[in-house]
Formats: sequence, C-alpha cells, structure tokens
Amino acid sequence: MGFPIDSKVLGLRELIKVNEGERYSIPIYQRPYSWEEKNIKDFLTSIFDAFKEVNEEKCKANVKPVFFGTIQLDHNKDDNTLDIVDGQQRLTTFLLFLDLLQRNEIHPKEYIDCSKVIKSEKLKEVLKDDNIKNTSLKYYENRKLLKKEVEHFEKEFKDKNEFYTELKNFVLDNVYFVQLTTEEMDLSEVVSVFNTINTTGLDLNATDIFKVRYYNYLRGIDNTKDWLKEINSCYQSIDDSNEKLGKDGRTDQTKFDMGWVLDIYKHIICAEFGWGFSEVSKSNQKFFDELFKGIRLTEQSDLSVLEFDTFKHIVDGFIDYWRWIENVRYNGEHPEIAKEIFSIYLVEKTRYKRYWTIPFVVAYFRAKGRDDWSDYYIDSLKVNMHMFRFFLIYTVINDRVINYVQNKVCVECFKWFKECNTEEIIKNIVENLLPPLPISGQLLPQVPNKEHETWKKFYGIIESGLFDNGSRVHLVCTLTALIDEVNKGVKESDIYEKFFNYEMIKDPYDIEHIEARNNFKDDKDNVDKFNGIGNLTVLERSINRSIKDEPVIDKNEEYKKSKYAAVELVIRKCKDKWDIERVEERAIEEIDKIERFMEEELDFASGRKA
Repeated sequence: MGFPIDSKVLGLRELIKVNEGERYSIPIYQRPYSWEEKNIKDFLTSIFDAFKEVNEEKCKANVKPVFFGTIQLDHNKDDNTLDIVDGQQRLTTFLLFLDLLQRNEIHPKEYIDCSKVIKSEKLKEVLKDDNIKNTSLKYYENRKLLKKEVEHFEKEFKDKNEFYTELKNFVLDNVYFVQLTTEEMDLSEVVSVFNTINTTGLDLNATDIFKVRYYNYLRGIDNTKDWLKEINSCYQSIDDSNEKLGKDGRTDQTKFDMGWVLDIYKHIICAEFGWGFSEVSKSNQKFFDELFKGIRLTEQSDLSVLEFDTFKHIVDGFIDYWRWIENVRYNGEHPEIAKEIFSIYLVEKTRYKRYWTIPFVVAYFRAKGRDDWSDYYIDSLKVNMHMFRFFLIYTVINDRVINYVQNKVCVECFKWFKECNTEEIIKNIVENLLPPLPISGQLLPQVPNKEHETWKKFYGIIESGLFDNGSRVHLVCTLTALIDEVNKGVKESDIYEKFFNYEMIKDPYDIEHIEARNNFKDDKDNVDKFNGIGNLTVLERSINRSIKDEPVIDKNEEYKKSKYAAVELVIRKCKDKWDIERVEERAIEEIDKIERFMEEELDFASGRKA
C-alpha cells in the first residue's frame, strides 16, 4: 500500500463542494468554534486587501491567489465523512461569510447551501436562522461581526451594484488551501501528521492533543466505552463554567481552559509517581505525549491516577475550587485568609510561577478518596502562602531560577503534599526549606552562619538596589502594598481589582521612585538606597507618567489622587522634603513590615508566638 496521505491545492469553491454522500465533520476531540474578534478582523483584512487590489485597473488581468494555509482531513470510511483535523475555525468562518454574502445578493446566479458542508447541528441552526441579533453562540456573535465589517467595507465601493456577488465570486475563485487527506490511519498517527506538517492556522493545541493521547490510552485498557465522549464531557464542564460568567454583572471572574487543569494534573501525576523536575519542566504536550506511550508506566505499581474517574475528579475539583476562591474574594467571607486568598497570584509573580498549582495539588491529596475538596480549601491556601515565602526569598536573593528550589519542590514538597497532613506539610516547609528566623533585633549575628547570611542578603537587597531587577522589585513592592491594603481593612474584592484583575484594570500600576531617579543619579554614596524599598511604591501608571521628575512636594498633590493605601502612607510622611534620611526611615518601616509578615507565617507553623 502507498503512503496513505493525499495532497493537493484546492480553491474554496472546490473545497466546499464535497462528493455526494460525503460531509465534513468536526471530531469530538476538537475545541468548539471559538474565533475572537481579532481572528475575524485578520481574516477579513486578507480578503479585503486582495479584493481592493483586483479592483484596481492594473491588476484586473493578473489576479493573485489568496492562500489560507493547510486544511487537514481524515477520511472516515465507516460513515463517509471527512474529519477536519486542522482548519475547522477557518472553514467555519468562510461558511458564515459566504452565507452572509449570499443573503445580501441583489441578483444571485448561484446558491451554495453552506449548511450542508459541515455536519454540525449548531452551525446548521445558525445558517438557517435569519435573526442576526442572536448572540447566544460564538457562531452568531461572529456572524454579526462579519456583517458589520462587510457593511463598512462596502462603503468603499458605492459604484458597485453587485458588490456582494462580486465579493462572493472573488472569494470562491481566488482563495486557496493545501488540502491534506489521510486515510486508514490510527487517530494518534493522524495527529502526528498534523504536528509534523502544520505551519499555519493552528487549530489544535496541547489540550486537544492530550485528548487524543488520553483517548488512545483508555481505549487500550477498555475498548467497550466511548472514551472520547467521556473525555469531551470534562472539556464541556469547563466551557459550561465559563459560559455562566458575567451574567450577574460581575467582572472579577476568570475564564480558564483545560490547559490550567493539565498543569495541575501533571504535577499530581509527578507527585504520585515520584518524578522530579526533569518531568515537571516538560511542556504539557511533551509530558503527556511521552506519558501515554507507556514507556515509564511499567515502573509504577499503581496507575489509578490515570483512570478516567480520577481525571474527571480533578477537573471538577479544580472548577469548584477556583470558583470558590473567586466567590470568597468577592464576598469577603473569610477575612482570616485575606492575604492567603491572593497567594496564587503572588506565587505567579515570583520566578517559580509554574507552581501556581500547589493549592490544588494539596487539596487533591488531602481529600483523596472523597468527592469534595472543600474541607481543605483554606488549609491548602495556607500551605501555598508558606511556599510563597520560600519562592519570595529565592526570587529576591537570586537573579534567576535556581535548581535548588526546583528540586526541593519536585522531590521533597510533592512527597509531603502526597503523604502528610496540613500541619505536617507546613512544619516541613518551615524546618526544611526556610532559613531559621533571625532573633528579633539581631539580624546581623555575632557568629555568621549560612541561614543568617540568607536573611542578611534578602533584606539587604530589599533595602538597597531593589529596583535593579524588574521581577524582584515588582514582587516586593506588590507584596508590601498588598499588606498595606489588608492592614487598612480594604475589601478583598477591591484589592483584587487594584492588583490582579489584569483584563479589567484600566489604569495598571507602575513602580514609582518617590524621589525621581534623575535627582539622585549622581549621589554615588546613596544611589542604591534611593533604588531600594525606602524610595519605591506602587502608583497608577497615569499618575506616574504625568508627574515624571517633579519634586516630591509637587508630586504630593497628584499622589492624593491615588487609590493605593501605600501611597496614602507616603503622603503622610512626605510633608516638606524627601531626602536620604526619609528614605532610610521608610526602608526600616517597610522591612519591618516584611519581617512581621514572615514571622507571622513562620511562627504560626512552629507554634511559637511572635
């Protein structure tokens, strides 16, 4: 038998004219139609630019084809369908576009029934529906956007009576694809072809490929179940959760995708199997691709973590936990964890942001054997806050990610998460990861040791030269500003809006030098302190850029417009001048704030009072 792949170049007109009895089908492992406004506008720009060119006199005799990448199909002989492996988003958009053009033709000469091209009841419903205002599905939303953009483009061709017909024929006759069709291949082989040859219009991602790999793994164990349907139900659970957002007027909730769950699932699997950083560091696509090939699974006596029920439990547990965090933050239901509720976001600001998964991993293991993780939500956030302290220290004292931290997390911490209760986990973190607390008032001990040198370096960098590293300064200033908000009693929902609601923040914050850099750059004796925590604060970007290098006295009037508690404290201190004495005084206060924060966490774990 020859190589089972057929390749040819086809125009759009040929592509949508499938053989009698054949139809295109969207495989269950594919994501739903999901193109956003930017995708639609990029799509139309390619078409509109080419159409404008062809309508220039000099171009009419030499029409250039418009290439829209590769369409990969897999011929399913059982039901005579062509599964769209790659190209669903583009082909679906073309059908919506053609349907729109046909609806507006004045003297149509041919009609293409776009609803018969792809086997999809949802798409068919949209193409048969005249109600352009319906936006309950992405299909409707994008059809409405296409209509708006085409009507705007039409204004450039007021002299064309048959604008819609000409544009339709141009698209049908001048848009081209490379069509690749596989046949009699296993699903994993089809995806392998996709990975090898695809260079444009990516419709598959790591989560889609995980679905295929996991399907093949489960089918190899039990081929009597419809595993694709089961797996797809987990993806649908995430879509359903996202679909509910915003209907009650809230803007603080986040849409997530299966990629978030796979981050957590990978870490849970590594903890179960005792795998270290070499596995954790792999991309999700590479990790699960190698995992389900089964080479290393022969080493494991218990594979229950790979069972579908376990995976579904993790998906459902993540959804419930994440929405719980959002609701607690929004409603202020647990003031005792006002800082801990933000620990995930704080970890993401360290150099070790891949471990944002920790509270979910801990909750999974603590609740193992139960249907509900909720008894361990607060405990796992407390664990995460202790881990944040560990990441904070090594983000500050090192300019890069270090293997010591990675190995500690993947070897020791994952083992604790799996085997220990909450109190034991926290005790292990304090005793085995964090340097012992310096005795109050004795930060610089008479007999230096490694642990005290770590604290000395940690607070020394914060005091002097903090601004020299972007990751470091943003992390520390965000932390101290967050503490100020909590100490002031600001609602958790408002704190989130100020610091972490990245999609909705209209005026994000910068790190502001209270005394402008140009004013101290020549003070070689004190330049590091002016670049330290004593002279730095969070500040709205709009205010920061408006005041530039003004004297501090003049800045004060603009500072009064700030919504941040940290800036309010600066105003109280800055009455007439801001010199090195004020900077040193504020540095002591800010470092004391961090010390108390660290002691609060560590003392809680060790059982001694601060």
